[in-house]
This record gives sequence, structure tokens and C-alpha cells, in this order.
Amino acid sequence: MNSDSSNANVAQSELVESALASRSAKVSDFSLFFSKFVAKGRQISSAVPSSPSMVGTVLQSVDFSRPATIVELGAGTGPITEQIVEHLRPHHRFVAVENDRDFCGILRRRFPEVTLLESDATRLADPLAKLGIHKVDYVLSGLPTPSLPPRAMLRLMHWLRDSLTPNGLFVQITVIPVLYLSFYRRLFDQVDYRSVWLNVPPGGVYQCSQPRKSYRRRR
Repeated sequence: MNSDSSNANVAQSELVESALASRSAKVSDFSLFFSKFVAKGRQISSAVPSSPSMVGTVLQSVDFSRPATIVELGAGTGPITEQIVEHLRPHHRFVAVENDRDFCGILRRRFPEVTLLESDATRLADPLAKLGIHKVDYVLSGLPTPSLPPRAMLRLMHWLRDSLTPNGLFVQITVIPVLYLSFYRRLFDQVDYRSVWLNVPPGGVYQCSQPRKSYRRRR
């Protein structure tokens, strides 16, 4: 066997191993997400990680050609984090936020270069200030925002009002298409919704700007 054939076989073997490892990781992520969803219910936004279609729709909201500070809330096992990292340039600042210890362990192993806050996503002002971050251009949220307790919701909205830049965006994923459109319109002056039918389950993305100064939750 000549060296070219040998090198080709090695490369093919490495590709197969990489594909198997990737598939194994995805199966593991699905199992972990589902077990968390069963255990925590509405504290987890979905029973499965975001699909490539959902991730792509989220990132359509981000202009990576411009300097920006990006904060991801509820990073989970990192499907959105992974794509953000691939798009980052020296003029970007990125912080991932996750409160679940198991998810944080996965994120640290997969993305050791990412600044990760193991923190309540509704109590971010002080942790971000310690990193020198006071204003944010994009908040990409995987939180179950409509299910947040009233006080947590008030904390989140207060932080968004104080921290989002004038043209800043709050981008929220959902696995219940359109249902919460009126909810987000009570929180923000400008809301755009994009369906993601290829996600499992079908969902969508809310692109929101200009947080309202006052918010009253419907009963």
C-alpha cells in the first residue's frame, strides 16, 4: 500500500470517528435535556436542544460585521453558543449564562475559551459589571421567559431597560409558535416574529427591541 492510500485511509477513519463522536454527543444532549425537562418542567424552555434551523434563525438577528457585546441566556448544551463562537471576531465581546450545573459542565468542556457565568439570568447586572460590561447589544435568550416568576420577570426587564443599547435586541426562542406574541408586545415596543417549522417541535424566534418602562403581567 502506497503512502497516499495509507493517508487516505487514516483521513477516512478520522472522519468516521468524528462523525460517531458528534452523533454520540447529540444523543447525550437530547437525553440530558429531556431528563432536565421532566425534572424541572417549565423551568426548562424545551425538552430538546435547539435545532440548526432554530440556531440559524436566531443568528440572523445579529450583525457580526459590527462591534458588539453579546450575552446568551440559558445556553444549555451550547448549540447556539457553538455558532456564535464560529462567528466571533476581535471586535466582539461574548458572555454565555447558564444556571444549571450539569449544563455548565458541558459548556466548560466544549467551549473553554468562552466566558461563562454560572448564574441566575435575572440577576446579571453585578456579574457583568465585574467583567466591565454595562451595555449589551444583543441578548439571545433560551429562557422559558413567559414562565418566569413575577419577581424574576421584573428583574429581567429592569436589567434589559438599563443594559440594552438604544438599538439593542432581545432575541427569544420559543417552541410554541406565535402563542406568546401578545406577551412580548406587552414587554417591548417593537416585536417581530419568525416561524421555524423545521425545529422539533416547531417553534420560532421573537426579535424584540425597546423594552417598555412599565410592565404588568396578565392574570
